[in-house]
Amino acid sequence: MSESSKPKIYLVAGATRGLGLAFVETIASRDSTAIIYAGGRNPSSSPQLVKLAEKYPGRIECITYVAGDKEGNDAMARAIKAKYGRVDTVIANAGINNRVGQIHELSIETYNDYFSVNVLGPIVLFQSVRGLLSASTEPRFICISSGRGSLELISRKSGIDMSAYGMSKAALNWVTRKIHFENEWLVSFPICPGPVYTDMAKEAIASDETGTLATMKDVWRPPNVVAEMILDIVATSTRDKDGGQFHNESGGRYPW
Repeated sequence: MSESSKPKIYLVAGATRGLGLAFVETIASRDSTAIIYAGGRNPSSSPQLVKLAEKYPGRIECITYVAGDKEGNDAMARAIKAKYGRVDTVIANAGINNRVGQIHELSIETYNDYFSVNVLGPIVLFQSVRGLLSASTEPRFICISSGRGSLELISRKSGIDMSAYGMSKAALNWVTRKIHFENEWLVSFPICPGPVYTDMAKEAIASDETGTLATMKDVWRPPNVVAEMILDIVATSTRDKDGGQFHNESGGRYPW
């Protein structure tokens, strides 16, 4: 089988709801030969994902993914290797954002939770799938970040204090950029999806005692729209043009 006729193999981490689920659905509908591994803590508990797998039989593989679980991530990578020997595009989408507050208001446990999922999760994922990516002719490792992680934009963002979230995304940006420089064969970059109305957004709204987030719902896009925008950027991305830069969903760049 020639390289051009081989199906593209995707892995979407955090695929049971929201933007991750939209990535899976969009990839499946746009590429009739793509194989998508949809990773989640308990993928069978997501009715939407189960329906998608039934709609695209043999093309969507529901697989257990737990952020930061080294043994589990390695087992996931072995399962993909046994069947396909490679992965072409990995989207590290799993994340949490269920607490808002200033630095002095949030517990150390909260910061540990955010760092574990939003930073160590993608690190462990990359360690596990690096060998699979190196077997691809067009390897991409894409991390879903946030403008809240921009040091430059701290003073310009709205008055909602997402201290733990911003801290974790700033660290994720550093990790993703470092991956870019350490792996000269790979396309890797963080990308901010912009305001997306997902279950995670609803959790943030619920924890925002100021009520500010609730007033911003009108500017938030549905997940399927944002998934289309991001996948367009990913599909045409190259190392020289895009690698190691902080992207936004519209094709522009955020300052670090």
